[in-house]
Amino acid sequence: MKRLMIFVTAALLSISFNSMAFTLAGTPTVVDKETYKYCAGAQNFWVCVQAYELRNKKQK
Repeated sequence: MKRLMIFVTAALLSISFNSMAFTLAGTPTVVDKETYKYCAGAQNFWVCVQAYELRNKKQK
């Protein structure tokens, strides 16, 4: 039963990550794969995304 609950939780979590992300303002946000990989383990995902985009904005 424990394994079933872990599987269901992991499935729901993956579904939530794959759905469209919205910021607090309610505007849809698209995060590219490189940014997502870089910020996947961050404590605050959106702060990491903003910092990563600011750092890499100059390179693009």
